[in-house]
Amino acid sequence: MVATQRSAGRPRDAKVDAALLTSTQDLLLEEGFDRVSVDSVAARAGVGKAAIYRRWSGKTALVVAAVAELNRVPPVPDTGSLRDDLLACARTFVRNERTQRVLAGLMTAMVHDDELRTAAHDALGGPFTRLFSEVITRAIERGQALASADAEAVSQVFPALAFHRGAALGLPVDEEFVMRVVDNLLMPLLSPDRTS
Repeated sequence: MVATQRSAGRPRDAKVDAALLTSTQDLLLEEGFDRVSVDSVAARAGVGKAAIYRRWSGKTALVVAAVAELNRVPPVPDTGSLRDDLLACARTFVRNERTQRVLAGLMTAMVHDDELRTAAHDALGGPFTRLFSEVITRAIERGQALASADAEAVSQVFPALAFHRGAALGLPVDEEFVMRVVDNLLMPLLSPDRTS
């Protein structure tokens, strides 16, 4: 009989987790990434700093977890239609105002912080880009997309435009934007009927 490994100490309290993530989000909105600290999050959440360090390695990991909580990656869509799958991927970037503002602040800070940029890409950017990559690769295999399409490059188009729209321009990624990019950029790039 194999013994199951148990984690040391008490189980984590989900209410404390939620309070820490929400407090981090609030402070990101109010003060920006540079002014958020482990101390300020602990004070806002009403817990000691040790509660944070039991869960995350430091400020960057905490901030990325707080933003990821607002941006859960859905399963890869498979409607049978390339256009509908691309629309579903793109709609994962349509967010409420709070989420949009938290993300915009994080994106701005990423420009100057290599550790934050890497952590945010691994937890946020990469998984959402992979949705597009998997949809496009599958469409190529099914003959729904141009056989010579560069799935990796095309999968980065929408996330890059969404990043620019939100972080650089301060504009929302909304349904109109989703439709324009999918119908006017992605579908023409991928269409197997496209003439060179």
